[in-house]
Amino acid sequence: MTQPTITGHIQSLETKLGTVLLNRNGKTVSLTEAGEILYKHAVNILNTKEQALFSLAEHDGKLEGNLAIAASTVPQGYLLPGLLSAFRLQYPRITFTLRQFDSEGVVTAITSGAADFGFVGTETVLSELEVRKICQERMVLITPCIGRFLDFAGTTVTWDQIKDEAFILREQGSGGRNLFLAGLKKKGIDAAKLTIVATIENPDTIKQCVKAGLGLAIVSERSVVDEIRLGLLKGFYIEDLDLEQNFYFINHRNRVLSPIARAFKGFAHEYF
Repeated sequence: MTQPTITGHIQSLETKLGTVLLNRNGKTVSLTEAGEILYKHAVNILNTKEQALFSLAEHDGKLEGNLAIAASTVPQGYLLPGLLSAFRLQYPRITFTLRQFDSEGVVTAITSGAADFGFVGTETVLSELEVRKICQERMVLITPCIGRFLDFAGTTVTWDQIKDEAFILREQGSGGRNLFLAGLKKKGIDAAKLTIVATIENPDTIKQCVKAGLGLAIVSERSVVDEIRLGLLKGFYIEDLDLEQNFYFINHRNRVLSPIARAFKGFAHEYF
């Protein structure tokens, strides 16, 4: 709609209700106290409408549509496949559009309305977001199976054993990268002294580079289970370094959910 049309609708609504809904101060517009009251009721009305449509569609077996999901790397690769498959077994007419971002990009996608739901590895505190922890994963150090690491035994290493090695890091904004650097800081280790040989977004590329001997990397344990089991990489926990990463399900707190979005949100919470 054009701006004059929107203004006309708002003025008509204010006249009908006999109250002012918006504070207008130049280009700045905000809700009055009456506007806040009406807004809360309007959201409830729309939610009730969508719930009615959902119940009818579910009753007739016609629940269908597309869900836009934004996810950071590890959730997209290792948490979502099982969830999406399980959800579609129950709702076979649902399709998905899945986009990958770092954790910061996922938050932006949700707040901008580009995605219905997000899955991230970094806790986010924003008033407009609803954030729910869904699981926890340990991070491990991966090394090649060649050179000095060939003789490394056990499941743990000390920082002194690896501090002079070259490291491959994830990109800025990655939850795993932030967790690793925060863990070093907590232990009193200056991250600026790390020898960083590469910054790489794609986790599969990171694993291939580690295999080739380019450097070591800190990754989600779930993402390298098969490679470690098959002897393609070696994995170690670092002593006295807290590297447990939480993963979160996020959605916009005030956005009215469509019937399929409401169903997916409930399903995801129960699934995890």
